[in-house]
Amino acid sequence: MEFSPLTQADIDGAAAWMRDIPLHADRWRGDDTRSLVATASGVPVAAGIMWTSRVHGDRYWFEIAVAPEHRRRGVARAVFAALSARRARPIPFIARGYVDEDRLAFARALGARTIQVVPPAAVAVSARDVLRSHGAVRAATSASWDELRAANAATYEWTHADWSPVGSDFSLALNEDLAEELDAEASSIAVVDGRIAAACLVYRDSTPPVVTAETVARTTPDGELLVEGCVRRSLEVLADRGTDVAEFDGHVSDPHFLPVWTRLSPDGRWFHLVEVPADGPG
Repeated sequence: MEFSPLTQADIDGAAAWMRDIPLHADRWRGDDTRSLVATASGVPVAAGIMWTSRVHGDRYWFEIAVAPEHRRRGVARAVFAALSARRARPIPFIARGYVDEDRLAFARALGARTIQVVPPAAVAVSARDVLRSHGAVRAATSASWDELRAANAATYEWTHADWSPVGSDFSLALNEDLAEELDAEASSIAVVDGRIAAACLVYRDSTPPVVTAETVARTTPDGELLVEGCVRRSLEVLADRGTDVAEFDGHVSDPHFLPVWTRLSPDGRWFHLVEVPADGPG
């Protein structure tokens, strides 16, 4: 089996199995973004890609696709080793998926450790009745976009600090599409002493809508109550529009959001984020 950089010509002629993963020509954003194709007798049998997040940059995301007739033969492990050898920096890999997916089984076989857990995501909008309202909560349209971007960046930074720290210029990448993706009318903020203290953001770029919520600072007085009030208002707006289900996006480590989330009886599958050592199992 031979490895070579993935080219645009490879992508243009890619078989259906190869398109199970994102495909970009090798070094599409520089040395931290690599891709390759594995061939046997000149025929593609696998492809692999790795990249760093523009928000984090501390680990390499990776995806591997293997032709159906070559699976269960160690090809994916060989592709992973080839990707690892092409790392520009000595940092580990990161993968994510539902707990019962093959991709996580493969990551575990490579020695992965779980770094974050995401609870089931689907929440019935009608479940909002168990939540309390809060007088500090109002529509996100009452704030400027600069205020919303700053609040979003601050929230994201502290909620990821303990397990996936952000990079120095993360806020630009994080917020670059916020104005297009955020449903500001359905999103809610809690304003305390003239500043946004908590927010529930509703994203309209998917169906059902995706909802995130937390306080802007790690230590926030009455943080759970503020988040609860924000979530209640946002779900009420969605209900008024006839939306039946929302998908919550957060982590078991979110101290103010998780208690609210669990009260809404979420349904679905558990999701894990895992760190994979570059050299495989120890």
